[in-house]
Amino acid sequence: MDLKSVRKLICLLQKHPLIAELEITNMLGFSKIRIRRSPSNSSENQASGIEDSRAGTMNEKAVSITSPLVGRFLATADSEERPLLLEGDTVAEGDTVCYIEALRILRPVISEVTGIVQQVLPEIGQSIEYGQPLFLITKSDSS
Repeated sequence: MDLKSVRKLICLLQKHPLIAELEITNMLGFSKIRIRRSPSNSSENQASGIEDSRAGTMNEKAVSITSPLVGRFLATADSEERPLLLEGDTVAEGDTVCYIEALRILRPVISEVTGIVQQVLPEIGQSIEYGQPLFLITKSDSS
């Protein structure tokens, strides 16, 4: 495959935001080209868009709990259980708020603040990047 064809594929990917990945293999199966849309760009844009849209309504006590690692967002360790946090729930410093699955290992995310959950940002099972906001919390007066 020549450079001109690769550029066309990249342009196609840019024009159609719903396409996440293109993979082309030649007829003999000897060469393969895979072009992926960067997941961090879409996650950062979604997170920054959420923060920007809420900036006017959130007060100075609002903080976010962010992901300490890259993985998959899980609201609970067991899919049959109630999510650990829902909007309106109270969270205390040291509470486990969710899990991030990385390399098939569940790692707890621990809250560093006490307050009330304003919003759960990611969907269950969504890919999460390091530092991505997971929850918006209104800090309580005692913290």
